Amino acid sequence: MVVITTKKPVDEVLKVLKENDVRSLVVVSCGVCAALCQTGGTEGLKKWTEILEKEGFDILVGIVSEDVCDNRVMMKDLRKIDDSVKDADAILTLSCGLGVQSIVQVLSKKHPNKKVFVTNNTEFMGMTERIGRFRMRCLGCGDCLLNETGGICPVTTCAKALMNGPCGGMVDGKCEVGNYERDCGWVLIYNRLKAIGRLDLFSKLREPRDWSDSGHQREVIFR
Repeated sequence: MVVITTKKPVDEVLKVLKENDVRSLVVVSCGVCAALCQTGGTEGLKKWTEILEKEGFDILVGIVSEDVCDNRVMMKDLRKIDDSVKDADAILTLSCGLGVQSIVQVLSKKHPNKKVFVTNNTEFMGMTERIGRFRMRCLGCGDCLLNETGGICPVTTCAKALMNGPCGGMVDGKCEVGNYERDCGWVLIYNRLKAIGRLDLFSKLREPRDWSDSGHQREVIFR
């Protein structure tokens, strides 16, 4: 399976980095799906490094990983560059939404306050937690909100795909859908934004989602 991604406008990515006072970065590029989509891989890493350095950002290290969406692989890859991860203001990922959230999850214990941002929009695909266990973390809606929600997707972690915080059915951090056995997605987002010092984003008012461009009859043509 290939997770299809398209490039976010460069200005959009630069804007979110500057808004978060990011000056130093670790860049992680997907060497599989994103490489096939020309949104990652070695070439993508090279292009983004050139763009970022031209804008005055300090690239501490850039790597190409074969499975950004596999927690086990990211644990190994990030462990090798842990000093750079520790020193960087943020991680910039050239991957799909699964890759971003995999990095957030892997870093959650050792570097819970590390900001993670993405250069791509995920179009149409779960995150491998271990052999035989997969979790849907990205719907491929075509308009990623991960840069505003701390790297946790409200469309897939909120049972109602709400855009502006939890509903009245949330009790003690749990969702009413599923007999209160699952975490409320917006509580997860709140805790994540608090950890990275961006609770202001939690209060941002978002317009109702326009799903007309997120249907199943979509295609992406690269050439």
